[in-house]
Amino acid sequence: VLVIILFLFFKRKTLFLKSRYELELKNKELEKMATVVQSLEQERTKISRNIHDEVGAILTLALHGMKNILNRMKKDSEFYEDVYFSVDVLDQSVVQLRNIVHAMVPHYLMKFGLLKSLKRLTEQTNSSLEGDCTLTANINENFKLDEQLEIHFYSITLELINNLLKHAKPMYVQLELTTCENSLVLSIQHDGIAINQEDYFYLLQHTDGMGLESVSHRLRIISGELHYMRKDHGGSIELYVPIKKFSKTNTYVETEE
Repeated sequence: VLVIILFLFFKRKTLFLKSRYELELKNKELEKMATVVQSLEQERTKISRNIHDEVGAILTLALHGMKNILNRMKKDSEFYEDVYFSVDVLDQSVVQLRNIVHAMVPHYLMKFGLLKSLKRLTEQTNSSLEGDCTLTANINENFKLDEQLEIHFYSITLELINNLLKHAKPMYVQLELTTCENSLVLSIQHDGIAINQEDYFYLLQHTDGMGLESVSHRLRIISGELHYMRKDHGGSIELYVPIKKFSKTNTYVETEE
């Protein structure tokens, strides 16, 4: 009996140490991943700032110069159409460059916070749809997350919206942002081509694109969850991120597990 008791004790002790080791290993992997992602974010910030300050400034100067030339030219001039075309191309280049910079680093998010950034994203998405893109936010106007958590949440949302527009082809998109117990929840309803949770896991394993892989990495860092559901007409996506109550700085932070 004593031998059996000792055997069971050491077996439980071994299982406990094994599970503890696996948990510590997982936490270290998440810490390494968070460090890598944070370094990438810092590098993207540096690159985007250089693009904006140097390339953007040069293109803007060239655009203004060409516009001044165009304004001084007569419409019946031999080169008017060529200059007009060049001005149009430069104007489009400046807009595209600005979009690239904003996509690399969400400066608007850093300045105005998550709620206003989601409202702005909704307005931008609305212009790409035949129907409407709406946002209902059941949170306080001063709602704010920890900075890194906010970046990950917004980046995931941006990727989800881009994937919807690209693959689902919806007529309308409805977003709802709310808090449920200790989670921040973003619900996305749409009438496009929908996938379910099994489809999502399959695409995650078999798609070469970096979009879903990036979403998966960010979810692991912030302990978030994605739930896909296919309905009779369209589908829904729900993003859950654990948070805890306001800290003394009036900022939501990630829940410690």
